[in-house]
Amino acid sequence: MASTLISECLIPIFKYLEDDPVSLFPCILVNRYWCRTAIPILWSNPFSLTKFDSRYGSRRMFSLINTFISTLPQESKNILIKQEIKIPEITNLTFNYQTFLRVIDMLCIDLAVKDWFAHPNYGKLSYTSTQIKLLLSILTTHLHNSSFINILKISHTIIVKTTGTTSDIILDIINQIPKSKKNCFSNLKEFQYNSDTPIMENLFLKLSQITNSIERISFSIYRNMTDSSLLLLKSQKNLKELTIQYNIMYEILFDEKAISTLLEKSFTLINLNLEKFYFPLENLSSFNNLQELTLTDCGYHNSNFHDWLKFSLISLPNLKKLVYKDSNPIYLDIFSKFIINTNFNNFGSKLSHIVIQCCKFQNPNNTNLLLISISNNCPLLSFYSGPISSNDTLELSQLLNSCSFIKTLKFHPSISKCSINTTSLSGTDIRISFDPLLLELSKAPLLHLKTLTLVHGWIIKSNIFEDFLKTRNEIRKFNFYWNNTLVIGDLVKICENYPNIIKGYGEFNSI
Repeated sequence: MASTLISECLIPIFKYLEDDPVSLFPCILVNRYWCRTAIPILWSNPFSLTKFDSRYGSRRMFSLINTFISTLPQESKNILIKQEIKIPEITNLTFNYQTFLRVIDMLCIDLAVKDWFAHPNYGKLSYTSTQIKLLLSILTTHLHNSSFINILKISHTIIVKTTGTTSDIILDIINQIPKSKKNCFSNLKEFQYNSDTPIMENLFLKLSQITNSIERISFSIYRNMTDSSLLLLKSQKNLKELTIQYNIMYEILFDEKAISTLLEKSFTLINLNLEKFYFPLENLSSFNNLQELTLTDCGYHNSNFHDWLKFSLISLPNLKKLVYKDSNPIYLDIFSKFIINTNFNNFGSKLSHIVIQCCKFQNPNNTNLLLISISNNCPLLSFYSGPISSNDTLELSQLLNSCSFIKTLKFHPSISKCSINTTSLSGTDIRISFDPLLLELSKAPLLHLKTLTLVHGWIIKSNIFEDFLKTRNEIRKFNFYWNNTLVIGDLVKICENYPNIIKGYGEFNSI
């Protein structure tokens, strides 16, 4: 029966198990056909942190390095032998495994090589930096030259740089990349670059010369966007997803050249993620095809109310995910108008994921406007993380009735200044009661609810919560978490008493 499944059926199934090698590996043992179909997927991304940190990660990485060393040409093996690097005795390999490689993650390869040297089976626990650099260089160069890479991840951090390995090897490799289009990076679709040191100009310049097919770029950078990094962005003809994160803690990146480059890509981008990078709010109107927008600490608290009004007039008709995070005050009525305007001329907004995370509100009494706008315009809402007031019972009821697909609710109290410190200057507790909202939650079916979270600043009575649990009998299990919440009664015990309703529960340390 298994042999009758065609590859069009098997490949999606095997790809679903791509990050679970323990489950995928037995598939190659079913028969030859399954083996030939599963092996390319199993070996497409063998070096990943999720696989490295798994239960059998160390053993698996040791086997991986052994296999790839075995695929090296004899000339490279001889160089390793001269440096007293043990060559594994593996012959008659069934497949040319390095040809299946589609993901290069330099950090993971670095960790895997170091783990290989330290493994008990290697026979010696001490090794020199010369040995590790040599093996890493030969092995990585071999993998690059033998594969068509779809995803390239480079972490050029101080921690990695001090080992004297990865950063030097990256420079060696990019200098070997041929100028012709026929190279291992011709089909590159995703490029991730993480650096807390000055960025590598040669790498960006080289990539911009050899490929224009990258669809997803993620920059986590130390200083300003350089000319070579902007050139890399400009040279991509179909850039769909872009992340720019700025690594300086107390500064906001402002760069007119970078802003201009982003505007050039506004027609192709569907996912824009900016952190500590200032991009004028009014310019978002150019991104008509945007499906996901994430703005984190982008310096908009320095904008005047007139600039915020420009944001309220923007319409992003294809937007599915909105994430806004800032430790500074925001205007809730502005977000309300933005949601309404985004749904202008649409039969229900496509917005299904909304996160508005802020501990200070210019107008905390306007949470009702925000909830009403979501209720009236976001029928597909499945994820809400944002402010609410204990007085917003009617608005919550409307939200729950209008948005029947809700899976995640994460409530933050809407007060003028909410922080981990929940006492006022006079020493009185400023937490507000969640019980009225819990009573409204008890009335709604919440058929798809997976997680309910209370972010710091609430008071909750355990008996009211138990009454809520009783209303959810015979409905799917859900997770319940809380943070810096004043509990009257024993909430943990109640959660333990309803294992058929509560899947996971407990306090957490951050929002």
